[in-house]
Amino acid sequence: MIRTMFAMLATVAGLSAALGQQPATSPDAPASFVEPTDAAHRHCSGSCLKTGALQWFCRPDQSCSLDCGSAPPKMHCHDPKR
Repeated sequence: MIRTMFAMLATVAGLSAALGQQPATSPDAPASFVEPTDAAHRHCSGSCLKTGALQWFCRPDQSCSLDCGSAPPKMHCHDPKR
């Protein structure tokens, strides 16, 4: 019983420490790398020196941006300002 409680406490402590160390996420929606066939979408593309040409898809109301300063490059879909 004590071992089980200790194991559960260690698991919860490990999870909370891992969650606390995650970087802040962007409020933007994730990019899609598979072209949607049944929904309107925006074609986005860009190029970085090391990776070459990249292509991704966003919703029609979103804008696209490419961050070549990270590895791998981050492809963003920015939600419109409300």
